[in-house]
Amino acid sequence: MALNTTEIRSDIVAYINKYPDAFQAALHADGIFLSKYAKRLTKINGEYPSVVALMGHVVQAYYSKKFSPFTDVTFKKKDLKTFRQKVDFQLDPAEILGTIYADKFDEGKKPQDKQITKDIMAMVLKKIIDDVNYLSINGVYDSTKTGLDTPEFGFSMDGLNKIITNLEADTTNPAYIIPGDAITANNILAQVTSFEKSLPAMAKPKVKYIFTSQEDAEEYQEAKDDAFGLRPSFNESENLKTRFGKRELIGIPGLAKGTLFATINDNLLELVDVVENPAQITDVQVDKRIVNMLGEFSLGYDFAINQYVYLHSADADLNLGLNNSTQNKLFYPNESKIA
Repeated sequence: MALNTTEIRSDIVAYINKYPDAFQAALHADGIFLSKYAKRLTKINGEYPSVVALMGHVVQAYYSKKFSPFTDVTFKKKDLKTFRQKVDFQLDPAEILGTIYADKFDEGKKPQDKQITKDIMAMVLKKIIDDVNYLSINGVYDSTKTGLDTPEFGFSMDGLNKIITNLEADTTNPAYIIPGDAITANNILAQVTSFEKSLPAMAKPKVKYIFTSQEDAEEYQEAKDDAFGLRPSFNESENLKTRFGKRELIGIPGLAKGTLFATINDNLLELVDVVENPAQITDVQVDKRIVNMLGEFSLGYDFAINQYVYLHSADADLNLGLNNSTQNKLFYPNESKIA
């Protein structure tokens, strides 16, 4: 049995034409771990300015005819961006011969209905999701890695580890630091408890989750079981609830061990472009006996407002708060624990 390269290309093109949104739908499904906890913005082409307006107090005693405002409105801006990605997939039909896929060519069926076409597309989309799961956490953007004859994986976008590293060093838009000790298996329970108690009072109702590495989450559960005893529950995540706010501790696969952070609702963003650069397979080509599939999409993750990110740090030189007295007063004017 010989597989016709041109016919395989036609089959794949027919499938793509029948299901043009399959790639976009796969990216928006629950397969990407970080997406479950991010707010999706869908019309981001390149850069996106995130702006927050901060107002001083406005309410005062009525018995005065004098106009006496407390302060002016202050605007803080942060530029967010998406990273343009491409998908290059190569299929050699000769490698299919002698495998179970050869029996799925289904001669006589419509091209888009052939099992081999469905399997190829499912395999490609699954691998894209696996790659994005890695990149969204471990990616480090490096423009010098673009266009190499032998491509290197992992450098096409910034992932959460890099974002948090940048966040801790950002003095223009600083994160809210919560000092603590370096996290270990022996102190994880105490560190999470201290972290939760140190969240700003006005922010606590807006914080639903506390995030850490998958390993730290497992050690937290073990420490909690040892300290308080395992309590039977029909909710699998019950033992990963925090002691005071009953917030869920989320272990993120691939996040650097020792990382502990939280943020307010809808502050972690997933940036995509479904208008000008939707996720799509853009071309299927035949090069001699090889089928080449080309695709592209735009994606990025970041926090809209750094000042509403609460980050555990073992750096003894950092204090509780934004480590900037002016911004502490702007963002947390009623927080007595910070200067």
